[in-house]
Amino acid sequence: MAELFDTFPYLENDKVIIRKMELNDVAALSEISHNDHVYKYIPPFLYKKSNKVLETAIKNLGGRDFEKKKYIIAGIYLKDNPNRLIGLAEMFDYQKRENKITVGYRLNEDYWNKKIATNVLKLMVEYLINEVNLTTLQAFVMQENVYSSKVLLNNKFIKEDYTLQEKNWGGRDIVKVDVYTYKKD
Repeated sequence: MAELFDTFPYLENDKVIIRKMELNDVAALSEISHNDHVYKYIPPFLYKKSNKVLETAIKNLGGRDFEKKKYIIAGIYLKDNPNRLIGLAEMFDYQKRENKITVGYRLNEDYWNKKIATNVLKLMVEYLINEVNLTTLQAFVMQENVYSSKVLLNNKFIKEDYTLQEKNWGGRDIVKVDVYTYKKD
């Protein structure tokens, strides 16, 4: 079994690729980070940052932050256009003792409703459960974000019977988020 932070993951299926971002992804990342619709239901990570800040973020996410075992924030690319960044695949809040991690995703609005998020999440689940051997994955979704909820349910996540309060999601001070969990069989 691979350890989570042994090597930066490169994951692919017939539709999408998840891999380390490169500096030539700055313009595409800027499109995502400057879109209010993308950030309507998520925390403001990279929201409306300058290209210089995004360039530094790309370097740090694929280098320093990964090496410090903070999190894995990878780029999402389509298999038929592997050089065009269309989103972020996020694996963070790793809790080694509990064998658990939180997952998330954000896509350029031009790529919504095309089953891309479903494919991305499926790849992350396969990698984290089968290759890294984690037992629990979790995700948090604002209650109004019905499409993201469907993506999670389509990937066999279970909606828990409780909510959490989060700060600064979708530009609001405090919001309730639903908790979704995937447990290894």
